[in-house]
Amino acid sequence: MNKLPLLPIYTLALLFSLASCNDAALDIVPKDQLTDATLWQDAKNAGLFLNDIYDALNPGPVSSVWTALPSEISNDPLDNFSDNSVSGNLAGIPSYEAFTQGAYSPSIPIFNNHWSNMYANIRKCNILIDKVGTSDFAEEDKQSLIAQARFLRAYYYKWLIDLYGGVPIITKPLDRSVDGDGIFMARNTYEECVAFIQQECDAAAADLPLTVTGADVGRATKGAAWALKSELELYAGKWEDAAATSRKIMESGAGYGLFPDYGTLFYEENENNEEVIFDVQYAAEVKGVITERYWNPTVVSDGGGWQAVNPTQDLVDDYEFLDGRTEAEGSALFDPAHPYENRDKRFYASIIYDGAEWKDGVIYTRLGIPNNRNELGAVGATRTGYYLRKKVNPAIVPGTSSGQNSIVWRYAEVLLNYAEAQNEALAAPDQSVYDAVNQIRERAGLPDLPEGLSKAQMRERIRRERRIELAFEGKRLFDLWRWRVADQAFSKPLRAMKITGTDGSLHYEKVNVDGGKVVFDPSKNYLMPIPETVRARNEKIDQNPNY
Repeated sequence: MNKLPLLPIYTLALLFSLASCNDAALDIVPKDQLTDATLWQDAKNAGLFLNDIYDALNPGPVSSVWTALPSEISNDPLDNFSDNSVSGNLAGIPSYEAFTQGAYSPSIPIFNNHWSNMYANIRKCNILIDKVGTSDFAEEDKQSLIAQARFLRAYYYKWLIDLYGGVPIITKPLDRSVDGDGIFMARNTYEECVAFIQQECDAAAADLPLTVTGADVGRATKGAAWALKSELELYAGKWEDAAATSRKIMESGAGYGLFPDYGTLFYEENENNEEVIFDVQYAAEVKGVITERYWNPTVVSDGGGWQAVNPTQDLVDDYEFLDGRTEAEGSALFDPAHPYENRDKRFYASIIYDGAEWKDGVIYTRLGIPNNRNELGAVGATRTGYYLRKKVNPAIVPGTSSGQNSIVWRYAEVLLNYAEAQNEALAAPDQSVYDAVNQIRERAGLPDLPEGLSKAQMRERIRRERRIELAFEGKRLFDLWRWRVADQAFSKPLRAMKITGTDGSLHYEKVNVDGGKVVFDPSKNYLMPIPETVRARNEKIDQNPNY
């Protein structure tokens, strides 16, 4: 399996600024390390610098949780900051101790190092673009290196504006000794940032390859730049732009398509399949992940997990039955005595429910089974009656290093982006909207959407489809924010499933999650606060409203 170099390329003490020695006898070039003098002498060395920027790619922001990992490979993923899931019974979890209780602020930020991390990466991109741009490298090498750096810079900027809104746009390496107080800049508007990232994605896509193979797998492509731009435009409500950009991917000829098996498309053995447009690359024991430890149920046949992601009943209720209706919509297939039968295939691929087979055993969350450490409310067990299955590979022993990549954008998301944007751009949905959504529903074993939906009806169906298809991929929080429905979603406690009785007569009761009422202030909580440490360094940075 070909991977990008994943280990840090440099030791921090030797990298980007090396003091010169006045003694000419000591003014020699080290042969065992890269110096600033040698780094930009050829494209190969510059490529090592670029690899270091790739190595910093983050599938999600790093929160203040003690594992200090990007959210989507951590024990507190972004869906825990939504109505899709809650954290397990673990101490020191930001989604529970800060987000749910509304206890985050400029002095107590959830993503405390995110701002500085992203700008450190942006600075590296600016250095490469500046140095390579003035080099005498072959034109083909210059174009490739700069295009990749511009894509990565856009990636890091998007992660800033998703959380904070407008941020300072910095496109050159700044140096306090040269620029003085000029290094301190005010925030650009959100709209200016969106326009800048759009331009960067277009410029990068022009010089990026359509596809990559071999050792280049994992590097940016045209599709990756377009996928970033598509999501950016969707989040910004630029409907016509988002539809057009998504259509570029759909019509690109790059070979994108839906992987046949939704459940296993995330596993290491299927990584870089036809559905993946861009992912963050990992390799077991080199730069691995241990999400199987974080996300597995409390007790499983080959060990135990931290049950860090507990899907809510609210999410479960949105999974349709095979007739295309939910329980609330009066599905004829809903059986209150067997509520988990005849569901959307994605339900079984995403949720571990009471009685579900998992690994070499069966997981029970019902009450009343002696010594069952997986039951609802037990110490260190689920708070909702459910455990996470999606992206958790049953073949991996919890705690073992895995090389499973973290998918950032995949083709199903592009179809949903297109469907939503096209529906919003038109007076009523056209056939292309139906076609995009129905491709995804077909893989899930569901019937096509009913014909004749109004724009508003289609909007609600797309939003539900997006919630289900992209569950536990770090998208839900931003959807709730951009749709301005988070206050509605959090207006009542999140729900759990309490099961009592015996196999012959089980009773299913929907109850409130213990600690499941999210405190959400719509006057400010649609953005995160700028950490006060940022504003202490730069007084030109205005705080987000009402923090």
